[in-house]
Amino acid sequence: MTTTAIELEKTWTAQEYLTLERKNLREKAGKHEFFNQKRILMAGGTHAHNLTISNVVTLFNIQSREKKMQLQITASDSKVTSFLNYKNYLYPDVVVIDGKPFFEDDFKDIVVNPIVLIEVLSDSTEGFDRGDKFRSYRQIKNLKEYILISSTHRSIEHFFCDENGKWQIGDVVAEGTMILHSLPLSLDIEEVYLNVVFEAEKTE
Repeated sequence: MTTTAIELEKTWTAQEYLTLERKNLREKAGKHEFFNQKRILMAGGTHAHNLTISNVVTLFNIQSREKKMQLQITASDSKVTSFLNYKNYLYPDVVVIDGKPFFEDDFKDIVVNPIVLIEVLSDSTEGFDRGDKFRSYRQIKNLKEYILISSTHRSIEHFFCDENGKWQIGDVVAEGTMILHSLPLSLDIEEVYLNVVFEAEKTE
């Protein structure tokens, strides 16, 4: 996720946020997440960030079709909702749904049953993605796995919910393949970073 600023001038109700967000999206006026009653402006990601997301979606779609799984995989524009102190609405970089999607209301733009969520980290959002955002995501009943992918170097981190409902730290992969727990899917690090050039490499 890439964000630029938290609007601190006022607090919003969830309904106020949704009304304005839907209006902004219709008018192509930008996206905001909603966390702890604040609107957070989202900026466009870097090329490396966006390409990494695209690679992940492609990998999951190929595996889903090969194994005849009924997965729905979306990138960046699907909101999910959770409750941590307040009701929050967030845009994960990748959302994986196993089977039929369920939505919060008739607008069908807020998914309530993701099984896997993925964030591609940036310098400005890494703390949020690891901290409050993850704590909020863990309140989603159906969620079983959370994956963090670096956009500055090769690294995939994995967290999963075990059979007792406890979240565990999984693998940290810098080479080879990361295997998911909840679905027969995997992420090969070479494929995740296919054609990705990191900023540090551009100056070498």
